[in-house]
Amino acid sequence: MKKIIILLIFTAYCGINAQSITVQVKDSLTLSPIPFSTVSFSNNKGLISDENGIFQLITSELINQDSLFVSSMGYEKGSYPLLKFKDSIIYLSPKPVVLKDVILTNKRLSSIEIVQEVYKNIDKNYEKGLTKNKIFLSKRSISKTKRFNTSKFKSSIKEINRSLLDSISNNLSKENKNALETLCYQFGNIEQDKQKISLIKARETYNKEDEILESLNTKLELYLKENIKSDSYFKIKSGLFGGDLEIDGLHDVDSTDLEVISKKKEEDLKRKKNFAGNQRNTINNFYSTLFFNEDSDFNFILKPNKYTFSEPELNFIGEDLIYVIVCTPKGSSKYKGTLYINSEDFALIRLDFENTKSLFKFKLLGVAFNQYLRTGKLLLSKFDNEKYNLSYAQITSNQIFSIDRPIRLIEKNKNVKGRRKQNEISFKIDMAFDQENKTEIQVFESSKISADEFETIEETNKILPDFLDEFTSNFWEEF
Repeated sequence: MKKIIILLIFTAYCGINAQSITVQVKDSLTLSPIPFSTVSFSNNKGLISDENGIFQLITSELINQDSLFVSSMGYEKGSYPLLKFKDSIIYLSPKPVVLKDVILTNKRLSSIEIVQEVYKNIDKNYEKGLTKNKIFLSKRSISKTKRFNTSKFKSSIKEINRSLLDSISNNLSKENKNALETLCYQFGNIEQDKQKISLIKARETYNKEDEILESLNTKLELYLKENIKSDSYFKIKSGLFGGDLEIDGLHDVDSTDLEVISKKKEEDLKRKKNFAGNQRNTINNFYSTLFFNEDSDFNFILKPNKYTFSEPELNFIGEDLIYVIVCTPKGSSKYKGTLYINSEDFALIRLDFENTKSLFKFKLLGVAFNQYLRTGKLLLSKFDNEKYNLSYAQITSNQIFSIDRPIRLIEKNKNVKGRRKQNEISFKIDMAFDQENKTEIQVFESSKISADEFETIEETNKILPDFLDEFTSNFWEEF
């Protein structure tokens, strides 16, 4: 799958035949990429480059009289006129930290004193009211198969046999990738019940099965269709555990069956509501992780007694002088972090974090789960407001899931005479997967709204993602 690049999306004149320029930000001395650089324009709109320093410009969206500004902590700010801009690489020069004595004298504070100032200025610095935010949400996952073994296979359907199962197992992809991108408006504040979403467009891509596996799956579906009644259901059992599973999609729908058609429409509407709800919850999770929320895992400012703080170092982000403080956990706290604090208003404008111990472990009766990694960063900006709000966030989590248990799938039917059990397939499965999930949001616009405006917003989401074999660079051009 091609590398996913967060595209530049801002309101300007649409270009139907738009072309894009891929740009990478690099260190002028080491030539290494500069991740998460701030890219802005004269109108204060902009974006953040990805972890490889890459961003894209849609040429038809650019205004010739505008300028492009690129900055990153510890580097000189770059300024480039957009007229005739065709560079594919931007080099930033390292910026020496030369501090005058007056700065050191006026701002000579300990880490604890700086953290206390951040706490004192939370209400002054951060937006907690209702806002309207234009957001680009990206979710990517990679699942790697560590092992997949089956044994003790039995089946009452002769076509579904050990040979077919082995063929499917041997042709399973060792690595599966999935990516989902969504453009939307989000309305609300940091409270769980004050969140609404209006979807604009979405796309999803995933591993395309190779021809052999696709052929085997077609065979399996055909055998199930031929041997399983359309009104049957599966009973799934594993030891003491069990549950029912409706069979859906194996048999063709009668176009004249109004009840079935109505059910399909209801399911489609439910899928759209669920998709919108999932996107809203994902975005809300980012806002709920902001350090000034009482329930945030990153309580470096609210509960400083749980951490040890390094001596503050001074550096620059653009023209702003900032304190850089590393905090490590004491006792039961699970995260370490790096705080980037503006020296003028004591606003925490960037937070990098990583867990120091496993976040969740579970192992019982052959089922095991371990979330062993969670790392990321949060950036806050002022936009057109007087206060800071979330402008970019990235969270990457890794977990291992395994199961080593017997499985029984029993077809049952309530509408036949005699016993309900029709067919049974049983086997023992031993499998393990390592999955990485990376979620990013880029906030392109943020503005205040009133409580009355919020109440009048209706969520009428009828959007589902377009499914693609691979991402194309022109998918977002109309925006």
